[in-house]
Amino acid sequence: MALFYFQFAGRERDATGIDCTDVAAARNEAVRRLGGYLSDHPGYAEEGHWRVTVEDSSRRPLLNVIVATVGVRGAPDE
Repeated sequence: MALFYFQFAGRERDATGIDCTDVAAARNEAVRRLGGYLSDHPGYAEEGHWRVTVEDSSRRPLLNVIVATVGVRGAPDE
């Protein structure tokens, strides 16, 4: 197991450290955490895009998990 940190862009100043088997497992955990955050804070979804940075134990960025809401061209305004 290795320690990975998850940093929500602009939302959580303190990154959460979690033990995962590898980078792929850390990526999957970041996806779960982002999904949980969006579920618990639906207003956050109105901001358009969200990013969780996965960092290694030295706090070096390894990857970003990004979710974006993009309007369909030509769709009527609400």
